[in-house]
Amino acid sequence: MDPRWERDFPRVKVGPENPLRVERDSTAVLECAVDSKPKVPNVRWTRNGRIISSSHSHPIQRVSVQDAGNYACAADNGLGKIGEQIITLDVLYAPIVVIESKTWEAEERSTVTIRCNVTSNPPPVSIEWFKEGSPDFRYAGDILQLRDVKAEHAGRYVCRAVNMMKPYNGKIVERVGNSTVALLVRHRPGQAYINPSKPIVHVGNGVTLTCSANPPGWPVPQFRWFKDAVGELQTPKTILAQGTQYVIPRAHLGSEGSYHCHAVNEMGSGPMATINLEVHQPPQFIGKMQQHMTKRVGDTDFSATCHAKGKPRPMVRWLKDGRDITTDANMYRISTNNNDGLSGMVTVQSTLLFQGKARPHKNQLLPSDRGTYTCLFENEVSTANASMNLRIEHGPIVLHQYNKVAYEINENAAVMCRVQAYPKPEFQWQLGTNTAALSMSADEHYEINTTTDNNDIYTSVLRINRVKHEDYGDYTCRVGNSIETIRAPIRLQPKGPPEKPTNLGVADVGSNYVSLVWDPGFDGGITNTKFFVSYRKVAIPHHDQVKEDCGIVQQVSSEWMEYDCQRDVPCSVTPLDQYQSYVFKVKAMNSKGNSEPSNEVATTTKISKIPVPLHVGFDPDTKQLGLNIGATCLALIAVVETIGFHESPIATWQVVQSIPLAVSGNGPTYKEQVLENMYSARRSSGRSMASDDDFPMALEEEIPPKVRVKLCLKSSHEYCGDYMDAEIGPALIHDSAFIATPTLIAIVVSCVVFALFVGLMLMFCRCKRNQTKKSNQTKDYEMDSVRPSIVAQQSQAPPPYYPTTTGLDNKALEHSMDLALALEDQKTSVYATHNGYGYHTGTGIQVANHTLPANECK
Repeated sequence: MDPRWERDFPRVKVGPENPLRVERDSTAVLECAVDSKPKVPNVRWTRNGRIISSSHSHPIQRVSVQDAGNYACAADNGLGKIGEQIITLDVLYAPIVVIESKTWEAEERSTVTIRCNVTSNPPPVSIEWFKEGSPDFRYAGDILQLRDVKAEHAGRYVCRAVNMMKPYNGKIVERVGNSTVALLVRHRPGQAYINPSKPIVHVGNGVTLTCSANPPGWPVPQFRWFKDAVGELQTPKTILAQGTQYVIPRAHLGSEGSYHCHAVNEMGSGPMATINLEVHQPPQFIGKMQQHMTKRVGDTDFSATCHAKGKPRPMVRWLKDGRDITTDANMYRISTNNNDGLSGMVTVQSTLLFQGKARPHKNQLLPSDRGTYTCLFENEVSTANASMNLRIEHGPIVLHQYNKVAYEINENAAVMCRVQAYPKPEFQWQLGTNTAALSMSADEHYEINTTTDNNDIYTSVLRINRVKHEDYGDYTCRVGNSIETIRAPIRLQPKGPPEKPTNLGVADVGSNYVSLVWDPGFDGGITNTKFFVSYRKVAIPHHDQVKEDCGIVQQVSSEWMEYDCQRDVPCSVTPLDQYQSYVFKVKAMNSKGNSEPSNEVATTTKISKIPVPLHVGFDPDTKQLGLNIGATCLALIAVVETIGFHESPIATWQVVQSIPLAVSGNGPTYKEQVLENMYSARRSSGRSMASDDDFPMALEEEIPPKVRVKLCLKSSHEYCGDYMDAEIGPALIHDSAFIATPTLIAIVVSCVVFALFVGLMLMFCRCKRNQTKKSNQTKDYEMDSVRPSIVAQQSQAPPPYYPTTTGLDNKALEHSMDLALALEDQKTSVYATHNGYGYHTGTGIQVANHTLPANECK
């Protein structure tokens, strides 16, 4: 039959799977495939007898639970038979949890039953109850049942349901649903609490007190506030306020006291809570000092007083020009009196007395007393201060450092006179014995300029233009005010060498430096004057860090070394050797010459590093420790530590003994010591038979013995060197007493060099001894060399081959064999071609890695 005339009824296939599982709110696509002849142009989707689509693919957007059910796809190609298939749409959704009421009220000691209704697709795999704020509470099942209900059962309960779903073309997912119910148990309120529990408020600030109860009580309670309530609750009290909060907008000292609060409902009232409110006040001045005060030098028994109150008690400090005043300098005394008042208020009166042993007659004012004085009161709340500007009337005080200046002929000179005085002084300049005052001349040879820095310091500068020889000499700066008149001589001289520095001292000392300070002398008029420090090594003085009988060879040098300090004061001289004594002196130098050296000062540099033991050995059997310490003059002790148990099951390092050492500066020191406390340990057996006991513990049986040693200064045990681990074993204890490692290496190297030298000498002598014998056989050697050697084949093996090696072979045997082969009787060269084995016999003799040419031994 012609295929064009073939007919076939419709065959319908639905998908993509049946049933089709999709999650709610997602998109579901129903597919209908038809196989028929003739083909059908479209299909008919129906649900519950109602046509919903004619497309092969029917999408459903945002699938809901109502969309679940059967869908039919039918196809008709006119042959009289309709093809149809049904697909089931399964809508998956998370658990929907419903509780009948959001609140559940119950009486105490009753039974509570609350049902949790859950609907989901697929059904839930678990339903559980939880209580908010109680992580340990968990109840399985859809019905929550609580028997003998108490106030503690009140709270919010959550019903939680979980199901597992796998939508089409997706992964298995977990979905959760929950609902909450509040269980209200009728009960009276419990203990009341006030927050904050220890309130502190400052005067003028606000404070809020909050009251709560636990359990809170149901029905909702009222909170009542009382102040200074005493006795039982039944006693009539005046209610201060009601509500959970009590607010004090601006606290004052009268606000301080005890506050009480309790909760009340129709079931009863709970116990009362009490707190004490403290009201603090910042320091407040009652009396202040005068802001400005003028006194005269020599006035007696001057004082300044401040008077303030505060709560808690204010502390008082006195300052001068911003720095704390102390009584250590014997210039002041401070007298402070406290007076306790009402409500904890404290009144403080403090007086600063200008008295002390360092003052003239112990109570007279000095020019240096001028300045700003401050009394500062402070407590936990705040601070308060008052200041007084004190001025001292006094005569002029010279402030310029040197009484001379230096300039060359034709230079412009500046002679400066600088003083401190109050009231303002007047200046006059005089030259030599001439009483006439110098003034600014018409030829401008002299110029006088006076300035002030508004700090009672005045400077007058006499300028001399183009200095002449007759200008050299002594000038007098005459300064006077209403208190006193003084004359300050200043010499003008030609430039010259600097004057020697004075008051040389040590400012700081390190392990490799010494910082020096001094007062520079007059620089001779040359500003680029430099300072040079001379120093040399001297013997270390004995003190607690050095052994008195130490025999070390002191590093002493009679030669002075020099360090250029440029113009730096103080000056740090470096590098220096650690723990070495030096003596220093300083001189000044400029283009005109050198000054005399200053006074000498000596000091010792600090220790840079504590040495480490050369070797440590320990014998567990005899408990004996052996120490080898290098040459040193430091007074040391050896601190021995071991692994043990100290009231703990974990092994830790413990100090078992400190060993005094008698060291030597001339060489290593060996010390043996029996460690008596080595084996005493406290350790639990791990069995609950008895308490822990002290018992001897053999280290080699219980734990591997570990011992370490460090060296520390005898005078300062916390200043120590690095640890050295002990080598364990009977033989190693004696190794510590042997020669130190560097010395041993030097000896071994010397022996090896000597042995090589002797070997070379023996070789040389043997060559000389054989020279005559070999010279007589020269012709035979020459004839043998031109004739072919005919050697009969022999059956024995060839002589062994000894190659030159550089490994760990015995070099002595190696070279001795080479020497023996080389010195064989060379007339018989049978071994040269023995059994086809060739050897080089004329290349020379190799001895101890040195090759001697063969012709040198002929």
